[in-house]
Amino acid sequence: MTYYYPAVIRKKEDGYRVDVIDLEKCYGEGKTKEEALEDARYAGVNWLLVESEESMDFPRQTHLDDIVLGEGEEKTMLAFLMPKEGWDE
Repeated sequence: MTYYYPAVIRKKEDGYRVDVIDLEKCYGEGKTKEEALEDARYAGVNWLLVESEESMDFPRQTHLDDIVLGEGEEKTMLAFLMPKEGWDE
């Protein structure tokens, strides 16, 4: 199954940070935007896996049009492809 959540990308002094805004304390960092996005995808999958152990009641996703950006920020939707049971990651 694949879940989609919006994220905000911010340029930092030493790279990038990507915050998955609907998943509490879920973010990725990297020297490049691509590394930060990949780190955020990994963090999001793990966040969803932990939550799925307790329940499948995941947060509703914020619509991209409802996100207000600060200076130098951009928004995107991230896809979180969940591993099927029995697959090695």
